[in-house]
Amino acid sequence: MPKELLKKKPVKFALEMVDIYFSKHISRSAAELAYFLILSFFPLLICINAFISLLPVDLEEVLAAASPLLPRAARDILMEYVGYITTNQSPGLLIAGVFMTVFFASAAFRALMNIMEEIYGRKGYRGLRQVIASVLFALLLLVTIFLSLVVLLTGGWLFQAAERLLHLDTNSLPWDWQWMRFLLLFLLVFLFVMLVYRVAAPQGKPRPPVMTGAFLTAVVLSIFSILFSWFIGLSSRYSLVYGSLASIIIMLVWLYLCGNILIIGNIFNCVWYKHKKLKLLKDLKKEEK
Repeated sequence: MPKELLKKKPVKFALEMVDIYFSKHISRSAAELAYFLILSFFPLLICINAFISLLPVDLEEVLAAASPLLPRAARDILMEYVGYITTNQSPGLLIAGVFMTVFFASAAFRALMNIMEEIYGRKGYRGLRQVIASVLFALLLLVTIFLSLVVLLTGGWLFQAAERLLHLDTNSLPWDWQWMRFLLLFLLVFLFVMLVYRVAAPQGKPRPPVMTGAFLTAVVLSIFSILFSWFIGLSSRYSLVYGSLASIIIMLVWLYLCGNILIIGNIFNCVWYKHKKLKLLKDLKKEEK
């Protein structure tokens, strides 16, 4: 029975993913990714604070809206940091924030590109092209965050405009327009992950598929963030164990696990790509016979 089970396609697919995870030292790469992400996190808040100043909302409202996705301890330390940068705003601080965000976020993207090279066994971008691609990723991250804030906090006008344009009666609709903004937010995350996978994919033809893995990654990231926040909220004694470091440790663990999910989504794409190639080769051999 176990041997028959191992021969089934879903089980073989999962075992291949597990083999790649351990043979390519994915946990180490996820730790590297989390390291650069945590370094870019606080400069990123400076940029977000500048974005928020363009909108009729407060940054504290943003963090409150993101509370289902963030552990409470992580949210507390972000609120404290936000209080500091709000009272010490300056053009120099914003320029430094943008520069540090681009620098560390591009380093995180290069780490992701390196592990993708190992997973696919192909060479990726090198030299100036790698630097340009990583900087574009950092800018894409900033744009995605800005659009997400617009949709999440000021997206109501968009749905009201759609109601007027399409002459819709909100009372007769089977859904609440307010929940549609979360769908748009998910679509932005999905698009961001898909573009990251596409740009970070190694060179060579045919290009590996990325859409399925990106969609699954976006779903898992959303669900995991909500569950992780809920689980940490149930644990009231971690601060007694770790003291003032508890918030940083929780944020690092969250980013580390998110990095694992992001890379595992790429492993899914890789295994899917290999199976697709094998199927095409078998079909070609059958046609030749």
